[in-house]
Amino acid sequence: MNKIEFLKERVNEINENLKGAYLNKINEISSLDYLFSFSRSSAKSLFISLSSPLPFVKLIGKKYKESLASLFLQILKTKLLNSCFIEASIYNDDSIIDLKFIKTTDTYDKIEYHLLFEMFKGNTNLILLNKSEIELAFRYHSLETSHPLIIKTTYIPPKKIELTKDFDVENELKKEDEYINNLENKYLKEKYNSLIAQLKRKRKSLLSKKEDLENDIYKANKNLEYKDYADYYLTIMNEIPKGASSFKYEDKIIPLKVEYNSTGNLNYLYKIYKKAKQTIALTQKFLDETDDEIKYIDNILNLKEIYNENDYYELIDELKKKNIVKIKNKNIKDIKIKAVSPYYIEYKGIKIGFGKNNIQNNELTFKLAKKNDYYLHLANEHSPHVVIFLNNKELNDDILKEAMNLLLNLTKKDDAAIYLSNIKDVKKGSYQGEANLLKYESYFFKKNKDLNDEIKNAKRFI
Repeated sequence: MNKIEFLKERVNEINENLKGAYLNKINEISSLDYLFSFSRSSAKSLFISLSSPLPFVKLIGKKYKESLASLFLQILKTKLLNSCFIEASIYNDDSIIDLKFIKTTDTYDKIEYHLLFEMFKGNTNLILLNKSEIELAFRYHSLETSHPLIIKTTYIPPKKIELTKDFDVENELKKEDEYINNLENKYLKEKYNSLIAQLKRKRKSLLSKKEDLENDIYKANKNLEYKDYADYYLTIMNEIPKGASSFKYEDKIIPLKVEYNSTGNLNYLYKIYKKAKQTIALTQKFLDETDDEIKYIDNILNLKEIYNENDYYELIDELKKKNIVKIKNKNIKDIKIKAVSPYYIEYKGIKIGFGKNNIQNNELTFKLAKKNDYYLHLANEHSPHVVIFLNNKELNDDILKEAMNLLLNLTKKDDAAIYLSNIKDVKKGSYQGEANLLKYESYFFKKNKDLNDEIKNAKRFI
């Protein structure tokens, strides 16, 4: 079977399922992927991917609520929504699928549209024709190119290339299924890429700030020696001639203010020491806060691969409250969080819960967990809360190791110090998701199990 024969089978399938149906929804799942949904409740949706390595069109049963909002999509919806699908066909006996629609206007005029999908690897395109005239193109091409595409001009197909290779149908179907299974991740990555980029930029600036603060503390620590200089100067000040520019302390030359008298220079030396002491105390506070923000962002970046849309909504709500970054992405709307549900995996009949953000951590530890359950957290670092729900059973080594493996998998660490505490000894902190431990045991644990599949398929508490 060659590629054209394969496409003809796809065209026949599209016509059998969609002919005569009305187009009522178009989703832009990613910048290269579009889903066309039709009026028939039993009808499948038509998926088109303009991915250069793997352009394909396919009927799929899965529905998507998600959609980006590019200008191309907005114009396409204006032109095609509520039009009747007439038929699909192969255009010019080439790797081009022609989807014909009839749109009835408010004045009952009928417009014939053709949506052409050019399925050329490395050069895919989606072109809307009004009869034969170009009204919209995913990619426009100038007159200097071999295949010009200019609005309000007649569409001329590209020069046909004869296909000589056989088409590996089985391999193609496998790649299509893999691509479709990863669609949600593609959508989330594109929709929230600016948010993740903002967090990465914030992290970079915080690292620079941390370096500056550490340098300030280093310099201030050196100036703590001025107490020793001042104490020594006090014992010899009467021997120092007026207007001296320095004195010797051990093997160091300590500068003095020539315009000061002995008492003024003594106060000057002690002032440098006192200022250094104050600088260290104040700067250390800023350094601790900066380091805490870096760890907080690191925790988010570690978990982003397992986020779904609801997790992002909760994260955005959290970021706004903490004022870590300003949310600028036009695709991100203000959505009121109605309910929060942490996640859990099951091991030998025991639920081991975890949160992906502070909102879920708070719900997990302080609302869902019972006083005899157990709480795990990385020692002195931001991390997801992990709770072992024992349901009056005993905590044994196997369950504890599973929970510790889960925590290290979530934080992408090979080993770490972990705190274990009974829930009755875990108290709320000053901000959402913060936990203060009255009693705890400390373990150093090395990851010995991959739980990526379990985390990916984790269930939510209802």
